[in-house]
Amino acid sequence: MTARTSDPAVIEHRLLDLAYTTDSVITPSLLAYYAPCSIEDAEKVLDTLVAQDRLRLEVDDNGNIHYEMPNRVRIESPRAAASHAPHALIRHAQAPLVARATPNAAVAGVLSLIVPGAGQLYAGHPLSAVLWFVVVSLGYLLLIVPGVVLHALCIAQATSAAHHPRPQYV
Repeated sequence: MTARTSDPAVIEHRLLDLAYTTDSVITPSLLAYYAPCSIEDAEKVLDTLVAQDRLRLEVDDNGNIHYEMPNRVRIESPRAAASHAPHALIRHAQAPLVARATPNAAVAGVLSLIVPGAGQLYAGHPLSAVLWFVVVSLGYLLLIVPGVVLHALCIAQATSAAHHPRPQYV
């Protein structure tokens, strides 16, 4: 679990990361998710920046409040590309990310077909890989049918894991 912050400087830094690496509409709840902080702390930082004329408060036709950053331009840098996913942004302050291509689900499935758990390992889930290897092996040792069923589940989970890779940390 990621520690929450109430430090305005940290929240403002996460706001800048959010504003310049995504095209998302800036709202207090989105900033609270990215920071991570309470929605109230996010609102305080956003309102302070509005008072300093660094952000504009906008209200759409439906009454929804969002914030606009003047001259906002999305930046595509190695750091920005590596930290684009929300779960990576939350952990960004803890450790730098290593740029890595998204795993291919078909490759993960084939790897797990050959060796149970290999697809999970390829997708960046090493504990899941070991667990699947042990469980499928035990299934084959007990009887062939449980082994085949567990192996099929292992392959399906490997393809799913490839769609949700874990970020790599240095």
